[in-house]
Amino acid sequence: MFRPLNKRAVRRRRALGRTALTVTLAVTAGIGTAAAPAAADTPAASADPVVVSPGARFVPRATLVLNAGETGFLTAQEGDDRLRWIDYATGATTVLDHRLPEPLAYDVDDFRFDRYPADFGHGSDTVALYAPSPAPHVTLQQRAGDGPTVTIPVPEGQTYVATYGDTVITRTGTEHAVTSLHLLRLENGEVRDRKLEGLPEGWNLTISEGDSRSVAVRAIKWEDTTMSQGWWVVDLATGKLKTLSPHGDSVSFDQDTVFHLGAPETYAAQVYRRDDLDAEPTTLDLRDASYGDTVRPLAGRLASVSPPNPGNNEYRGNELSLRDLAGSHLESLLAVASPSLHRTPDGSLLVAGAERRTDYGPLDWGYYLFTPAADGTVARKRVADIEDMAAAPAGIALGSGILTTADDSKLFMPHTYIGAYRSTWLKTSGRPEELNTTVDGLMAGRDSDCGGTESSYCATLFASGDGHHGREAGTEQDVTMLYRNGSASWGPRVTSGHHSPQLVDLSGRFGIVDNGSGGTQSILHFKDGDTGRVLEKRNQVAASVWGNTLWSATGSWNDPDLDVATTVTAKNLSTGTAGETFDAGCAPRELQAVGRWVYWQCDDNWPTYKSGGLYDRQAKRTLKLGADDTLLGDGYLVRRSEQAGLTLVDLRGGIPASGTEAGLPRRVIVTAAELGDRTVRRAGWTVDRFGGHVAYTGADRRVRIVPSGVPASPVAVIDADTPAAVDVRAGAWASRWWLSKPGASWSLTLKPKGSAKVVRTLTGGEARGLLHASWDGKYANGQLAANGSYTWTLSVKPADGVGADLTASGTVKVRGGAAAWRDLAGDDGFGDLLVTDSAGAASLYRGTGTGGVSARVAGSGTAFPAGTVLVPFGDVDGDRCADVLARVGDQLRAYRPGCGKVVTASSPYTSIGGGWAQYDQLTSSGDANGDGYADLIARHASTGDIYFYAGTADHRLKPRVRIQTNWKLYKRVIGAGDLNGDGRGDLLGVDSAGVLWRYYGTSTGGVTPRERIGGGWNTYSALVGTGDLSGDGRTDLLARDTTGKLWRYASTGAGTYGGRVLIGTGGWNTFKGLF
Repeated sequence: MFRPLNKRAVRRRRALGRTALTVTLAVTAGIGTAAAPAAADTPAASADPVVVSPGARFVPRATLVLNAGETGFLTAQEGDDRLRWIDYATGATTVLDHRLPEPLAYDVDDFRFDRYPADFGHGSDTVALYAPSPAPHVTLQQRAGDGPTVTIPVPEGQTYVATYGDTVITRTGTEHAVTSLHLLRLENGEVRDRKLEGLPEGWNLTISEGDSRSVAVRAIKWEDTTMSQGWWVVDLATGKLKTLSPHGDSVSFDQDTVFHLGAPETYAAQVYRRDDLDAEPTTLDLRDASYGDTVRPLAGRLASVSPPNPGNNEYRGNELSLRDLAGSHLESLLAVASPSLHRTPDGSLLVAGAERRTDYGPLDWGYYLFTPAADGTVARKRVADIEDMAAAPAGIALGSGILTTADDSKLFMPHTYIGAYRSTWLKTSGRPEELNTTVDGLMAGRDSDCGGTESSYCATLFASGDGHHGREAGTEQDVTMLYRNGSASWGPRVTSGHHSPQLVDLSGRFGIVDNGSGGTQSILHFKDGDTGRVLEKRNQVAASVWGNTLWSATGSWNDPDLDVATTVTAKNLSTGTAGETFDAGCAPRELQAVGRWVYWQCDDNWPTYKSGGLYDRQAKRTLKLGADDTLLGDGYLVRRSEQAGLTLVDLRGGIPASGTEAGLPRRVIVTAAELGDRTVRRAGWTVDRFGGHVAYTGADRRVRIVPSGVPASPVAVIDADTPAAVDVRAGAWASRWWLSKPGASWSLTLKPKGSAKVVRTLTGGEARGLLHASWDGKYANGQLAANGSYTWTLSVKPADGVGADLTASGTVKVRGGAAAWRDLAGDDGFGDLLVTDSAGAASLYRGTGTGGVSARVAGSGTAFPAGTVLVPFGDVDGDRCADVLARVGDQLRAYRPGCGKVVTASSPYTSIGGGWAQYDQLTSSGDANGDGYADLIARHASTGDIYFYAGTADHRLKPRVRIQTNWKLYKRVIGAGDLNGDGRGDLLGVDSAGVLWRYYGTSTGGVTPRERIGGGWNTYSALVGTGDLSGDGRTDLLARDTTGKLWRYASTGAGTYGGRVLIGTGGWNTFKGLF
């Protein structure tokens, strides 16, 4: 019986696709089998590449069950040309000798295979292998070939269709106009050919499904816009036909019934008894079933699953459920399942799926067998695992040995997300092998179509070199965002104000974006979170950034002015200062910069001709190049052409004497066949310009790292963020250095400016592109650093072992730390001068840091008694401010005037004790023994012996220790501070002849033997070691002559002083005491 249908209605129904209620078939065998495609050529292996382990695709590997037999099943899988026989009982897998013509290709977007294999049999352990030569025949073997085989010749004039059980089915006529179907069976040692009678001639006849007992035949014929259809069940043993309703979408079988879905109307099914097909069928009402489900009879009920719905961003499958005959849900069989449900000869169902659904990452996909039990339950068994499919990269970036790929591993919802970013850390010395991998944040959208293939997802990625990456396209909010390798969170981001901003270049914390529609360009400074900013907005020009150096063309390549400028200029983004320039000879439309080299490409009479060139910053020469796609690495460039693939050009020898491109060494590192269609820069291939290698995805979509073979340049600082000052009360001194290539280890030393003593050493391990160091403002012994300037020195060992260690240095001014010696007011670290007048009133002169002193700052309290000796000292109460010791009569007091205040007799004080009148000289040279605490020096008036009082952590003085005897020869004993940079306070003495002598401090508080500095010092009525007045980190000496002038002697750092400098023109003899 035939049913005419309206063609327009049928086409509309086809367009709905998976919204129709269908039974998905294991293999739909057309009467005409298309010829198998030719096998693809195997790409040649690249020289010594490292193949990066791929992630597992979010969508499970697609599989085909080609034949579900009694003891096992035959399967093929995506990306493979092998056939496997898997045993139900043990899960053991045997690979057949027979292979497919080519690996199976699966289209995730369309949810289908590009090609389906030929028929390999159905419904039994018999595997059918068709061969067209030497004469067409079908070999019937058992399972993987472990039993006897039978050969069934295909008669002349007939075409092989399929095999069910041990019956081979052939046809005559063409695929769309079949004249007859034939059953070929081996009977009594001979092949019997039985023609099926009762089928229409000239129709498109297909075998929709079957087993070793029966098959279902569907007939379709079009006449203009009208389609006619018919359904039959064929008994393979007898060739008898049973005509079914012409309605319906599919026919399937279980052990006892025939299930005709969509008959006699769309939301119904007719169920026939297989042992009596002529009996009246039972009609099921399936209007409550989910529309579009795949439905199979199972244990007197229905197993159903909804297919993936790409229109709703669902690509993996849905729940496999057991329903009653009315379609109502009874229980869940699998959390996620393929819509291909396969019946086995014993009535079980075989399906691929997973017991647990996950929101992210791959599923635990495998084959499951569902077998009805006698009590009506259904037993589930996992038969075998299904190997994950490798995720396909949509884009790649490589910086400082960190590979970023954008692939479909974590999630695949292409209407919103095409996948996720994956970070792989490679070895930075020797072969760039994998170390570890992380799956990071999600990636939305695509940047380009990867060479014209609209279904190819593609992202153009940039590596910052410091552990971040960016993509060409902005976010949906037109924000340019970076992502940190190893993190799923948002990274630094900047809103440039451009419509559809496009990232042009990225290095460290700086980036360049163009307005998507042209015209304008912004230079971005990325910071944590959204605190970054636009440094500059300007007309769009070719530009590149390397560290903190911005290279820019002075004229726009698309400027209609034929006399557009061809100069390229550099600018330091940290300071804004201009750098070098060169003439490209044309208006560049693209720039790339890496260390010594700058590459440009121009459009001359665009789009018909392109040209490029190189500028050697070391030799100040330029070289013209061709127009191939190019990426610049460290000491090399890589060029892509349709013919050669990727060619590496070695630049380490500089521009050749010939001045032509032909003189540069080169080699092909990736052939065009190996590269395949992944030809878009930074999506299909890229370079690590931060001292690394070349990466490409390749025709097989596996990422490979090809060692460049070119030694990288010595490691260098290409950008730095080293604050010139730090208030340690607010936080640590946090500094950053961006490196041209990875460092293996680093150390940072800190010394007081002008001193050779290292007070703190910070160390660290590997630094890929960015080195962080944080100094908490403390010395190695845990003490707070004294206020003042410190010299830092950074040393970095290159990770690749190529080139000398990096050394960089600078200074940092500490505030909020411990009181610096003689810094009596504030925390600027400069020495101050304390004076008293004849009435005992104290005043202060602050060191300026330029070698002089400030205006007088008078004290506002009570004057000191006559004879008081003041000794500027360290911090005695822990408030981080310098205090003053005073001998008043026989008492020694510790005055605490408070931070920034001038000491007076009314300032708070603590009595240290009596008996101090025995000393005629009291002074402090700062920390004399190097333990971090200020010490006191006293000379006994009668004996001239010198005593050392060590300072302590609790701001007391230890008992005295005699360190010298009979210093009566000295008219003055002066605490001079550290004169030689060893971190210990030193002493000066002026003898009666006016000779100045130096004594270096020792670690025990003593002094070394004296050394003569010079004579003539008896012309001064006062000498004071004041600490650092000039900001050079060295302690200076002030001298007042008899006329009242004040002179400064600058320390040389070697125990001597330079020539004197007048800093006070007169009037200083009005002060009774200078301290």
